[in-house]
Amino acid sequence: MDANTVSSKDAILEKIRNGKLHLQRLPDVPIFAYTGDMQEGFIEHLTGFDGKAECFDTRAQAIEWLDKQLDKDTKCIYSNIPEYQGTITLADLKDPHDAHKIDICIGEGELGVAETGSVWVTNKSLGLAAAALLSTDLYLLLDRANLKGGLHEAYQALKLTDTQYGSFYTGPSATADIEAIHVTGAQGEISLTVLLYGEIGNASQREDK
Repeated sequence: MDANTVSSKDAILEKIRNGKLHLQRLPDVPIFAYTGDMQEGFIEHLTGFDGKAECFDTRAQAIEWLDKQLDKDTKCIYSNIPEYQGTITLADLKDPHDAHKIDICIGEGELGVAETGSVWVTNKSLGLAAAALLSTDLYLLLDRANLKGGLHEAYQALKLTDTQYGSFYTGPSATADIEAIHVTGAQGEISLTVLLYGEIGNASQREDK
């Protein structure tokens, strides 16, 4: 091949280089204050997506309630919170596919969003993301102090480079693809229950700044 002949690949790459747009400064996105009660808003939107919420004054009360609800004799329970011991541990789940054995997954909610009822979780707060995705029932503990008004405010608080996996869970899995019929638990957990705890004042109406 003639050394002066430009390959198709080189020609395409050169066109891409020459056609690159000049970088533009991204616009400033305003953060609109959430004017309602954050706890009420969070619960309303969470239940609107088939999720459930239980409210407690303290984390210890939430753990006590959880212990009374769960049956360790008949259910395979995975827990990533230090105060509650499940029946299967992370050491037993060497392959993420093994998470299909889990009936109940218990993890931490890192923050919640009032305007959507969403809970942010990561591989750190879950221990193993597959445990939440493949379990039947998911329980997430969430401190009221970590409630945010809107998604813009929530993203400001996140450090996306700190973990390999992060996702907003908004209720249990669901679909309405087939004949527009809503089906809960189509691709994952059938239920999502958020255990809210902490000082009520932390989730009261936010002041406009």
